[in-house]
Amino acid sequence: MSKGFTSTERGAVQFAWAVAALAMLIPAVAQSQDFRIRHTAGQMAPTEVALAVLPPAATVADMQARDADGSWPTHGWATSTPEAQGIDSTVLTDAMDTIRARHIPVHSLLIERHGKVVLDAYFAPFGDNQLHDVFSVTKSVVSTLVGMAMRERRISDLRTPVAAFLPESPASYDPVKRRLTLSHMLSMTSGLACAGNRGGNFLQAMEQSPHWTDFALSREEVGQPGSTFAYCAGNMQVVSAVLTRSLGEPAADYAQSELFRPLGITHVSWAKDRDGNSHGFSDLRMQPRDMAKLGYLWLHRGAWEGRQIVPAEYLDAAFSAHANVQPGVQYGYGMWIYPERGHAGGPPDFEANGVGGQRIAVVPSQDMVMVITGAGLDANNVASLISGAVRSDTALPSNTLATARLNMRVAEAAGRSETRLASARTGRHWGGAVRTAALSPP
Repeated sequence: MSKGFTSTERGAVQFAWAVAALAMLIPAVAQSQDFRIRHTAGQMAPTEVALAVLPPAATVADMQARDADGSWPTHGWATSTPEAQGIDSTVLTDAMDTIRARHIPVHSLLIERHGKVVLDAYFAPFGDNQLHDVFSVTKSVVSTLVGMAMRERRISDLRTPVAAFLPESPASYDPVKRRLTLSHMLSMTSGLACAGNRGGNFLQAMEQSPHWTDFALSREEVGQPGSTFAYCAGNMQVVSAVLTRSLGEPAADYAQSELFRPLGITHVSWAKDRDGNSHGFSDLRMQPRDMAKLGYLWLHRGAWEGRQIVPAEYLDAAFSAHANVQPGVQYGYGMWIYPERGHAGGPPDFEANGVGGQRIAVVPSQDMVMVITGAGLDANNVASLISGAVRSDTALPSNTLATARLNMRVAEAAGRSETRLASARTGRHWGGAVRTAALSPP
């Protein structure tokens, strides 16, 4: 039993075995530099490490069962041992060890599968229940709000010219820019130059300007709309201004009542520009567990507790390729898409990414969501540590020793010296009030 364990770990395991059940109640890229890449054709090969791909789980049946029994995380996530959801605890423990040994600047790591959180780790000094800047994950949220505006018929067609929404903007006075549509902005194919004045930093120049939307739309057209992928913060700032005009309120205010509240997300921060438009490209701040709720919403094609919050048809379009970025990487509407990940013939993996390692990764073929936050890290390096953790679409044999070791690593990462246990009966859900570091079977 004790082979490979320190005396401290053996003590934790013996204590775990002394209780009726070992439980763990886990408290619930790219705003990178702007760049331009011409559309490419031909074969695409994956360029980033993904979670292990297995034959698809019975995700449709799982989701229908979820709808039937009401097991949605609105008021807190259900938790589970990794093994109960087909995930190997040992791989997760090794990942935790590597993150700390290599001093990878991870702030949090969360893995959800089949509706249950199997890992929710925080690395000191970042702590549970803190808001985190998600950076360019904000773009994916803005895209989601566009779909919701279409549901309410505030926006009728993505092919509508931007100038129709913002007739006083520079888009109205240039024959090429009059062809710019909302679809072009969402897919980063506007063709607008993403360099700042005199070759400087675009984002800094935009933020120093009095009117950010006008600044973005006054940039030179360096490509025909729809022909060139150019990842640019200004595109999504224009989309945010369109939302303000269409909805009669900033994106942040609309999201608070129509998106965040139905999902049980109560603590967010989202800045506005001088014209009252929410920052469409960055600066949304959320808790990692709430980031996972967004991933869960996307995984379910916009459905939540029997209500269609985002039109499924819009999300299908958002998760479809509208631009080829590089081999194996495509861009939808505010989403990064990986067509060669996932099960053949099934939906691809997709991600919301932000600079510094912020990520919401959705793996439909495995009914799984992963959230990473950090400071100055490559989220792919963290994802590669988790690669291979999924072993089965059904439960693995219980592994109490491995769960105890994972429990200890989570506690150590958070700066806690003690291991606290919670019973599955009293701690099935959390909404952020209880902080323990071990998981119990559902």
